[in-house]
Amino acid sequence: MVQVHVVTRENAAQYAKELDSYFRWRHLIYVEERGWEDLRREDGLERDQFDTSAAVHLIAMIGPDVVGGSRMIRMSEPTLLSEVFPRLVQRGTVPRDHETIEWTRMFVAPARRTGHGEKSVAGALFCAVMEYCLAIGATRVGGVMETFWLPRWQRFGWTTQALGLPEEIAGSMTLAAFMDVNRKSLDGVRDATGWTQPVLVWGMEPGDAHATALTLLAS
Repeated sequence: MVQVHVVTRENAAQYAKELDSYFRWRHLIYVEERGWEDLRREDGLERDQFDTSAAVHLIAMIGPDVVGGSRMIRMSEPTLLSEVFPRLVQRGTVPRDHETIEWTRMFVAPARRTGHGEKSVAGALFCAVMEYCLAIGATRVGGVMETFWLPRWQRFGWTTQALGLPEEIAGSMTLAAFMDVNRKSLDGVRDATGWTQPVLVWGMEPGDAHATALTLLAS
């Protein structure tokens, strides 16, 4: 059973081991697998200037094992879009508000990439992103993304707004886009992935099988 833990500045110390695994997976996938050499580090941990205390990490776990993750940052903070790729925003201005969330560094461990069917780790992460954004009162989520994601957002019924034309970055066509956050968006991704119950875990200490998972947005 996949659970997606919400790791913030407040509880990061409880997740020290899991965060180490999470950053090692990011290095394996983004540097070793995808070839993003600018991110290579000798310690094997993929961190950048946006992995600050303002970042929230959604860490997917099966039992004690980290199997996927995503990074969430409010656009009122410095983000990948605002600081590195503002040129991708050609319609309007770069969002800088507290209610818009940048979503980056989505990954699934290779052994857990079981396709796009129901109850996949990826599906749990997609649901977790929308659950998290609804829980914190966000209105939009997205940022710098590859265009191959857009058909999947459409299958989820997500309303997506592109802020400019795609550009080739690191071998992939990439653009800035944001999706609306609302209950309809959550229902759509749950229907598409089969994760009909909340997947987020709030405040549970890793490894404590008897801890209570605090969840929001119960059906």
